[in-house]
Amino acid sequence: MLHVEHDASLIKDLCGVIERYSTRRPLTEVEQEQAIDLAALRVWEARRARNQVLASHLLGEPGWDMLIDLFIAERQGRVSLVKSVCLASDVPYTTAWRWLRVLEREGLVRLASDSKDLRRVVVRISESGYAKMHEFFGMLARDGRFEP
Repeated sequence: MLHVEHDASLIKDLCGVIERYSTRRPLTEVEQEQAIDLAALRVWEARRARNQVLASHLLGEPGWDMLIDLFIAERQGRVSLVKSVCLASDVPYTTAWRWLRVLEREGLVRLASDSKDLRRVVVRISESGYAKMHEFFGMLARDGRFEP
């Protein structure tokens, strides 16, 4: 009897998914961009939550964390400094700095002196980096898991 109830529950869930996707209208451009923002924020939040359960050095991907942080900053119109991007990577500063240089060599980020304070370095996601992150989060948004 337990298997029948379990199977019935699975079928009900599957029918709900099928109905949702078969009756779903395409997202407008604004809704798609909102879904991309939501996807990026949820992935970022999930990575931070993961670090509360497992030590970050066990699962570290500092370059990926930096790209997510810079993508979100760009979407929100914020300027990122090296220090904040290094903190976002959740690795020691020297390791984070090496990763920033790797991302810069790959053309995914740009580093520049801060015009207001030459001691500080501004980090921005490059056009290429932005396009790649937008494509990735767009795929997640189109999947339907991050609808506004």
